[in-house]
Amino acid sequence: SSSLSATKQWYQRRVRGLTYWIVYSYFGILEFFSDYLLFWIPFYSLIKCSFLLWMVNYNGASLIYTRFIRPFLSVREDAIDSVVDRVEDVADKLDDYIQKDD
Repeated sequence: SSSLSATKQWYQRRVRGLTYWIVYSYFGILEFFSDYLLFWIPFYSLIKCSFLLWMVNYNGASLIYTRFIRPFLSVREDAIDSVVDRVEDVADKLDDYIQKDD
């Protein structure tokens, strides 16, 4: 029972951490492409810091993930799987080509 509780807490911490990094990655991508616009917003650095603290301390990352990112990815799951399959095929062919040279 104690071991099960510890395992559950470990799992929840990992899920929370991974969720944060997924949301942070999307935020980083958006920030990269909109940097020229964000530069003109007064106190942008303070707003960004507050947003990142909110994501960590108030479980904001989970809220953003469940409301925005998960639905976005769920709708496109088949297309994503197709791209992953194609990348695997190319990687396999590249590996075969490299192995052939050895």
